[in-house]
Amino acid sequence: MTDFNSLIEQQFSAFDPDYSDRKGTYADKLAPLEEKLIAAQQTGNSMAASDQYMIECKWLLLYTADWDGLEKKIAQFEKSLKNKDQDWAEEQVASDGSWGPCYDQWFLKVDAMIDAINALADEGIAPDYPLTFLSPIAKPADLVAWLDSQKTSRIFADGLDRRDALGAVSAALSEMCFKSEIRDYFRQYVKGFDLSDDYIAAYKSWLDDWQDAQSGYWGGWFETDTGDMLKSPDLSLTFHNISYQHGKVGLWPAIFKTTLAIRDDVYPFGWKHNGDFNNHNNYDVAKIFDLGWAEVDSDSQKLASADISTILDWCLTKSMTPDGGFIDDPTFYNSVGAAYYYGVSFLDQIGYFGTDIPFWTDHAFADGPALCCKIQKKMKAEKLDDDEAEAAMEKLLDACGNCG
Repeated sequence: MTDFNSLIEQQFSAFDPDYSDRKGTYADKLAPLEEKLIAAQQTGNSMAASDQYMIECKWLLLYTADWDGLEKKIAQFEKSLKNKDQDWAEEQVASDGSWGPCYDQWFLKVDAMIDAINALADEGIAPDYPLTFLSPIAKPADLVAWLDSQKTSRIFADGLDRRDALGAVSAALSEMCFKSEIRDYFRQYVKGFDLSDDYIAAYKSWLDDWQDAQSGYWGGWFETDTGDMLKSPDLSLTFHNISYQHGKVGLWPAIFKTTLAIRDDVYPFGWKHNGDFNNHNNYDVAKIFDLGWAEVDSDSQKLASADISTILDWCLTKSMTPDGGFIDDPTFYNSVGAAYYYGVSFLDQIGYFGTDIPFWTDHAFADGPALCCKIQKKMKAEKLDDDEAEAAMEKLLDACGNCG
């Protein structure tokens, strides 16, 4: 199987022979600023503007060779850290109805939009302004054209890996088209965008065509400097396509086979990050297995069950502290709240907190409810209140009630 992480690095070096050295230099510049942001967030400040600058800095670092753009964005990030009053950066922009005013990249605004829409839908509140910023994908033909333009990267030619943009926008579209509450919200409350049946059908058709017949996976395609065209098995993109379609996809035996095969490979083309497991990826894997469990044979189920047991042990012994905390990894997560969200989501997905027998094993976990309460108390003690921390707490409350 192709090592796509190495391939991408090689293709960037074909575009810029100094790529590796420059990437390392800018990573060193960015790291202490990320640490300052995390420290500020831990005091209860949302730091929304700084968070947006940081996210775009990381995108520029990991998905481009645009060093001038990264230099400018790092300067903006550093300057923003001096001001703790950043609530304005969470508001919808009047001029085009977007969210994420500190983002330059359109796809990052789409990503911010779907988070905001989920929050508004929970409250039954309409956006203040029409979502005219979605005009690049507002019509079915434009949607397909945009997705086609992002599906294939030619890094050696332009220094741009399109994978992140494709993933963010397709994930947002999948929520809009396949999550009933979000689809209904768009149709009832959102102006400036027509989420019609024809639009949804066009998107579904494109998704089905994008799925690879051999691996069962979705992922970016890479045209190389030698003329090859390679299709990547992307765990995150595959998870979103399966999850938002509630498992109603084809090629389940191939999906299980590929998921098992990439266990020891590096994210996003495998489960691991920095040489070890990660609760974000563990959650994705567990949900993929859960949604497809009834679609595969017993041999595939046994292999998947063994791997779930392995990552559960890692979660409990390596990713957590004895007092119920989750250890943050700033090289992967954008906030401390995210570390909690994905740790809680993984344990919840595999049925660890409940008293019923989970899908993948023959017994419930006697210590699960107590751990659920311990995590709750730790989160309250740390006063975590960002969106992802709040989402984690909601899952804990649903699983074991309010532990006080």
